Amino acid sequence: MTVIVADRVLRTVSDLSAPSRLVLAFIDGGMEWLDWAARDPVARYAFPDETHLVGEVQRGLHGAPYALLPRLGLLVAPAKLMTLGMEELRTLAHVESGLDDDLVLRHAEATMAAHALLTQRQLAAVPAFLQSLGVGGQPVFQALELQELRVLHGLIDLPTLAGDGHVDLRGGAAAFAAEQARTPTEFADYYRFYLAQIANLKAWNLSAEERRQRAEATMTTLLPLMFGALDCPQVDGLVSPAEVARAITDWLRRGNRLGFARLSEGVCRIAEDTVLTIETGVAARHLVDAYLSSAQSFLTAHAPTRGLMGQDGATCLFPVTDGTTQAEVQLGATGTITLRQFRRTPPKS
Repeated sequence: MTVIVADRVLRTVSDLSAPSRLVLAFIDGGMEWLDWAARDPVARYAFPDETHLVGEVQRGLHGAPYALLPRLGLLVAPAKLMTLGMEELRTLAHVESGLDDDLVLRHAEATMAAHALLTQRQLAAVPAFLQSLGVGGQPVFQALELQELRVLHGLIDLPTLAGDGHVDLRGGAAAFAAEQARTPTEFADYYRFYLAQIANLKAWNLSAEERRQRAEATMTTLLPLMFGALDCPQVDGLVSPAEVARAITDWLRRGNRLGFARLSEGVCRIAEDTVLTIETGVAARHLVDAYLSSAQSFLTAHAPTRGLMGQDGATCLFPVTDGTTQAEVQLGATGTITLRQFRRTPPKS
């Protein structure tokens, strides 16, 4: 039997790097599989690198992309764990081994927070949040995946009061989003869009129905303008920041625009990141075109250099900033590169 990683034959587990050994140990049966694979006289396995090895072992043994760290309540792709430092991995391993020490537990929580890893306990707040908004039973939420739970979790801490500090817009935002969305991620987009656009219009003191009508009118104006803002470059899976930067540069050099991942995201970003109020027709188109053109110019001058891999091990977020302007580029699970955000000013509070 032969296990080959980057043209190097592995004969024992000790031939792996220390981080890979720790990550493989998080996969139930992972260490045992490698021990078997190194001894079996028939089969042959080859991997381009150790990150692919741990990911394929997880999928091969369990038919699922996520390793379960049960004591931490954490579902996470092995590829994501490979981005952690050695001491961080050891901390998680200590907890998983049963070490019940307050200091170690605090370090583990700090590690997960630093790497944007959400646990079962944190994600369990999502259904309760949706119920509190009155939309928990909506069909769009019937089968939530990990990444969708993460997106919805990001709504929980958004500012809720507006105007004079006594108008809670969450219920209206949720009702509007539930009516418009066809996926949980679209729900998050439309929820954010509603909050942003009501703030843009300073329409806090209107009735709930009037606010809904204002938001719907703006959405109806923007959606057709997003059809031309969905094109984007594509790469072969999860690649380096340098390859992402090259793909963006080549794409823009050919006169293309870096588009959004979906219509609802484009509508949300225009409301959140521009001075959009009641523009319609030509004025609305000019506003959208100016936003996209500015984003393309900024990315032409500032290439992504670092990324934060998602908990799923298949997506990556690339922040780009020059101190006064910031953009975010998203590398999706299918290798699609999209514009996630572009702001000339700090986020609205």
